[in-house]
Amino acid sequence: MFAAWALAVVFIGGVLTSYHQPFRTPDEKILSLVKDPGRGRWRALHVLSGSCGCSQKVMAHLLKRHLFDGLVEQVLVIDSGEAYLPGSDALLTKLTQQGFAVFHLAANDISQDIGLRGVPLLIFASSENKILYMAGYGSLEDQDTKILQQIRAGQRPKGLPVLGCAVGSRVRSKADPFRLKY
Repeated sequence: MFAAWALAVVFIGGVLTSYHQPFRTPDEKILSLVKDPGRGRWRALHVLSGSCGCSQKVMAHLLKRHLFDGLVEQVLVIDSGEAYLPGSDALLTKLTQQGFAVFHLAANDISQDIGLRGVPLLIFASSENKILYMAGYGSLEDQDTKILQQIRAGQRPKGLPVLGCAVGSRVRSKADPFRLKY
């Protein structure tokens, strides 16, 4: 009986951690997935998914705080062939209306050598297209604002883990081999 209980605990624990596990950050080539806003323009790139609850929280946060001044903000929505969560389309429409540049890209169209494994992902890039921050959002209570303030002050912010949803069928099958989430 103890062995059955231990197996159940390990199995359930594995399932629960697959819902919010840390992912490695991708290669700098990820910036090539969306249009470069032009030399001399700083940018924030929010890599999200309409089928990810954590990404939905980021979308709502972006709508609440509005656009950063002096920065081009782009939202890259990774479509994995999975239906969007209710409300994602409305959030993305509102983001577009507020001035966020929203792009959609199928997960299967992203080269594996870029290494995108999880969303939501936050990237700040300088006017020379140099990545100054590429990691997770942390707590959404203005964490992205604090990170940008550190960058503008010449500091190198510590990267937060990318906690959220796996991107692409290959990564999803590794993160959730029993297909309990994906």
